[in-house]
Amino acid sequence: MSTLFKTSLLTLLTSTSLIYSAPPQEFPATPKASLDRLITGNERYSKDMLIHPNRSQTRRESLTETQSPFAVVVGCSDSRVSPTLIFDQDIGDVFEVRLAGNILGPIGIASVDFAAKVLGSNLIFVLGHENCGAVGAVLKGQTEDIEPIAEKIQQALKSGKKFSDNPLENAIKANVAFVVKQLREVPFIAKLIKEKKLEVVGGYYQLQSGKVEICCELP
Repeated sequence: MSTLFKTSLLTLLTSTSLIYSAPPQEFPATPKASLDRLITGNERYSKDMLIHPNRSQTRRESLTETQSPFAVVVGCSDSRVSPTLIFDQDIGDVFEVRLAGNILGPIGIASVDFAAKVLGSNLIFVLGHENCGAVGAVLKGQTEDIEPIAEKIQQALKSGKKFSDNPLENAIKANVAFVVKQLREVPFIAKLIKEKKLEVVGGYYQLQSGKVEICCELP
């Protein structure tokens, strides 16, 4: 075994043990604390300073009977945009609801509602991303393969709100804003927001930098 190989193997094992040693964090007490935790995790991710994942057997066993995700992330199915990874969280921390174009219909809304109502998540983060293929297809009129998804995105684009001078980025952010508004109008979610026990926010993920920008508010 070469010296170079031994050194590389030792480095890998050492770094892996450090990653896996990250202890579980306490459940954030407020929606703001949950948002801060996601954004802080994304800062680590974008700077290659990851402290997760904790995927040990002990962690898996602790989640066998129950889960307590502090945040719900409504995201796109895009393989480059995994919420748990880009926010540098553990398994069990984030309840992911993912469909192409980060759109929501009745089943997706029920999934989010379940996380807030039953699992106690106190933050819902709607995550759009740079160069979203589903939104791009709608702008190009190439929707024959994604008609049910395109219908939802087309609804979102009717708002006329200007978020960016770039047409695709603007459409992606308008779509995020639409879903944020859609969720805020769900009765149980609206109730929790009024009681300051839950918040719904939107964000935009930049593929190259790895950073998430808070954005996409509608009046």
